[in-house]
Amino acid sequence: MKRIKAISKFGAALFIMLSMLCHTSAALSAPDIQAPAAPEKLTADNITHTTISLSWTSSYDDRSVKGYQVYRDGKKIISTSKTTYIDKDLVPGRQYTYFVKAYDAAGNLSESSIAIRLSTIKDPQSPSAPTSLKASSVTYTSAALSWKPSTDNIGVKGYEVYCNGKMVASTSEACYEYKKLIPGTSNEFYVKAFDKAGNYSARSNSISVNTTSDKTAPSSPGKLKATSVTVTEVNLTWSPASDNVKVKGYDIIRNGVKIGTTTKTSYLNKGLVPGKKYTYIVRAYDISGNLSDNSTPLEVTTLKDIQIPTAPSELKITAVKGASVSLEWTASTDNSKIAGYQIYCNGIVIATAAGTSRTVKSPFGLGYDEFWIKAYDQAGNLSGSSNTVIAVTPSE
Repeated sequence: MKRIKAISKFGAALFIMLSMLCHTSAALSAPDIQAPAAPEKLTADNITHTTISLSWTSSYDDRSVKGYQVYRDGKKIISTSKTTYIDKDLVPGRQYTYFVKAYDAAGNLSESSIAIRLSTIKDPQSPSAPTSLKASSVTYTSAALSWKPSTDNIGVKGYEVYCNGKMVASTSEACYEYKKLIPGTSNEFYVKAFDKAGNYSARSNSISVNTTSDKTAPSSPGKLKATSVTVTEVNLTWSPASDNVKVKGYDIIRNGVKIGTTTKTSYLNKGLVPGKKYTYIVRAYDISGNLSDNSTPLEVTTLKDIQIPTAPSELKITAVKGASVSLEWTASTDNSKIAGYQIYCNGIVIATAAGTSRTVKSPFGLGYDEFWIKAYDQAGNLSGSSNTVIAVTPSE
């Protein structure tokens, strides 16, 4: 009998244990939507010119905290599984704001810790001046500069290179090749060092660098041709010229007059007269201003324009004052370009206009005048007539 009771108690205990295990297993298999608690006691225990050491207490989570995100000035800078972080390479004397967030394995993110504002130690000391500046491998357009490095109490961040009094480059090395010189010129160089705090050294020694003169002209451009021709445009292309230093660009010459320059090997000439012949040549120039021989001339005739403009519309009288009549109308359109408008009074052209309005005076001395407008293009094609308007003017 006692044995039966003992077995019964054991069965009940086993049932309870199995129920608890099932409950725990179900809880663990459920999605984790609970975020960790926010980290607390964010502090800095060591601050230098360029580093800040942070620490905080561990967060709590219903399962486990996986790590922490550290934010500086509102931006995440690192994720770490530790409760400490040393932020390095900071600027001396600058204020930074930090806060930390915890996250778990499911990616749930805690609220932010309390933010703290901290400043690195100021650095009033400038680097020493660079020394022994020298130039080597001087060419038409470049010079290789080198110098002895500066020293600083914190660390030199870089160097500024000056040419003829103007800062032209910045480098972290104690050497620099400057490649934008002009052949046959004298140039003064010096260098300054700077640190992370923005302190600048005195200038280095100055040196004068004389580039090699360039008197060699580029070769002449070849294969000049027109790849497309319309009533008002010609698109030119040519093969590139060569030079001992560098071709800087090309002059475009039309009918003996320079009309433009380009650094490309193509040029679109716009605004031409339909049905007119043009002669083009191209020449190259280098950075020293040396001009090549002219390319072979190319004769191009724009296409003839046989399309008339649309007729002007909505002609109206805006004012009559004595014998003067002010007219206004809507512009015509054309396949090339409207050159202007002819103004008719009683069937005779009395004026022209470049725009869409004009004040004219009746030449007839009548009290009743009819006006209409016609448009004309660059080729002289004349449109149809606009609507007719009538003006009553005093007889002379």
